Amino acid sequence: MRSTYRFLANSIAVLVVVQAGAIAWAFFGLSNWIRNDNGVVDKAFMESGDSFGVAEWGFIIHAGIIGLLVIPLLALVMLIVSFFAKVPGGVMLAVTVFVLVALQVVVLPALAREVGSGFGALHGINALVLMGAALGAGKRAASVKVDSPGTTATLPG
Repeated sequence: MRSTYRFLANSIAVLVVVQAGAIAWAFFGLSNWIRNDNGVVDKAFMESGDSFGVAEWGFIIHAGIIGLLVIPLLALVMLIVSFFAKVPGGVMLAVTVFVLVALQVVVLPALAREVGSGFGALHGINALVLMGAALGAGKRAASVKVDSPGTTATLPG
């Protein structure tokens, strides 16, 4: 179970990096479409279903596939696994990751839409905090050494 916990934590951290790449791809593709093809983004474009090109997949990956489905699912599974993984402090780290994911997926996007786009900056900052927490959880799981069957001890350092 510790290896599963570690895999989930590290997967979440890697997917945060994928998210950063996906959103950058989308925005650079959108800006190139505006600059090079005289594209216009307005309410009519947003509601039309038209596309600005293949880079639009960056938005789909970021806000849909990975952002709304994969990372939240991995965070939930990691939380469940944490109760059985016997990683010292692992449950608290999994709760932290889960709460940061909930902030990332539900709270900060809603605040950015309803209150102000400044919350979009917090969305990016929270992503970095989430990645750090996930990496910390993965490192914690890797530092657990099995003394004898049924017991664990952490490695020094």
